[in-house]
Amino acid sequence: MKHHFLISLSIVLMIAGIACNSPKREAQRIVKEWIGKEVILPEQNLTYKIMGRDTSCTELWNKPYKIFVYIDSIGCISCRLGLAQWKEIIDSSRVAYPDLGFLFVVHAGSYKRFEYELRDAEFNYPVIYDYRDEFHKKNNFAPDPYRTFLLDRNNKIILIGSPVRSPQIWELYKKVLAGT
Repeated sequence: MKHHFLISLSIVLMIAGIACNSPKREAQRIVKEWIGKEVILPEQNLTYKIMGRDTSCTELWNKPYKIFVYIDSIGCISCRLGLAQWKEIIDSSRVAYPDLGFLFVVHAGSYKRFEYELRDAEFNYPVIYDYRDEFHKKNNFAPDPYRTFLLDRNNKIILIGSPVRSPQIWELYKKVLAGT
């Protein structure tokens, strides 16, 4: 676990381009605080949708590994989410990593607009609609970009960082998934 923490921290710092000590210390603090922490599920029933249509995907939580992405309504959701890049990662990992699930949680100001964006991007993967922002209330997530995690079967954070923002992070995720 310590090895993953150090690699995760160094990649986050490298990607962030952090040169001065204050932001570097803050990134170190955030990564140190979150590695090993459990992502708590809200007690309410979760709403899963695929391109705006109700679905049921509760089995995703039972996967041995999960990539968890939390996006809130600040800014352009589809831009920040990187739908096209996520499609590529999901499609390429289905055969290579069958024990991997993808959990996208969105708290949006306008779900209708978000659904249009999903349809435009042909993003036909499950998204959890967090109408009441319960995930953030339960977990008190750090600020973006520290809201994408690789979780283990117990929903504990193994790595932090978005594979769509960095090929290095995706390579690190793949090493963990491959058991190396």
